[in-house]
Amino acid sequence: MIRWDEVGAKLDAAKARGQAVVLATHVNADGDGLGCEIALHHFLTARGHRVYVINNDPVPERYRFLRGSERILTYDGERSRNLILEAGLFFVLDNSSPARLARLLPDVKEAQAFKICIDHHATVDPFWDLNCVDEEASASGHLVYEMIQTLGGAITPEIAEAIYVSFVTDTGHFRFSKTTPEVHRIIADLMEMGSISAPRIYRALFEGIPTGLHKMIGYAVADTHFEQGGRFAYARITKRQLEECDGADEDTGDLVNMLLAVKGVEASALFRELPEGRIKVSLRSLGDVDIHKLAERLGGGGHKNASGILMPGSLEDAVRKVVEGMKDALPPT
Repeated sequence: MIRWDEVGAKLDAAKARGQAVVLATHVNADGDGLGCEIALHHFLTARGHRVYVINNDPVPERYRFLRGSERILTYDGERSRNLILEAGLFFVLDNSSPARLARLLPDVKEAQAFKICIDHHATVDPFWDLNCVDEEASASGHLVYEMIQTLGGAITPEIAEAIYVSFVTDTGHFRFSKTTPEVHRIIADLMEMGSISAPRIYRALFEGIPTGLHKMIGYAVADTHFEQGGRFAYARITKRQLEECDGADEDTGDLVNMLLAVKGVEASALFRELPEGRIKVSLRSLGDVDIHKLAERLGGGGHKNASGILMPGSLEDAVRKVVEGMKDALPPT
């Protein structure tokens, strides 16, 4: 049982001391992490808290329609560091792994703030002072919704829209296995309370594809490889291609899902060679194919059917390790 009453008490204490609250999510923030941040920012601001949202990267273009996205700061060194060090509470959202805080991590380690993790990934890290984690939840936005409701907050149109985006992106538009009857009941509540326009949000998230992402799709399709009799598909995007596409900040979750949609494919991977020299690996799978264990073994994390890794070394080395590891992840036919 998640201790939302303890979260409420910590918030009240920070407010009484005049201390700010800082929110953050994982590097390369997606719709779930951003939706959680924006919803929680609106909720806490309405309660009279001083709130700052600090991320490693600018908000991707597709999410900038969310009201409150303009308040998200990109980590800029000293100013961001000071905000983190002076905060009374630090929330990390949709991310249990301290390493995925990237540039924020040294400041968060040094900060005296009480550190709370709200997440639905399987990994629970003792780094956090309080873990509010439920791996059965379909999205971290589900937990933020539960927190706001439990602490007596109002679901405003801005909050409803942000949490709706959390659900939409992490359930694959309600097609993944954790899309339960409860999820649909919450979505109905959000639409009633928030006057949500589902067509408008769909267009913002899934249409109007940026030119850079469109080019990356072309590179991924041209580079698709099949292993294990076509049961595992992967594609690579090199640093040169990423620079050509101006796609460093693009959310490529749809790309790896596209590989998974090929007939006969049970698991997929997208390898992206990042500008700083590491390799971002996005993993997806169907049904009982558990790729979370493989991700954890290689230094990443996530869910049974959706995980990610940031790997050091060369692109070729990352591909070799994942292809080899996938032999154990895919059960014999």
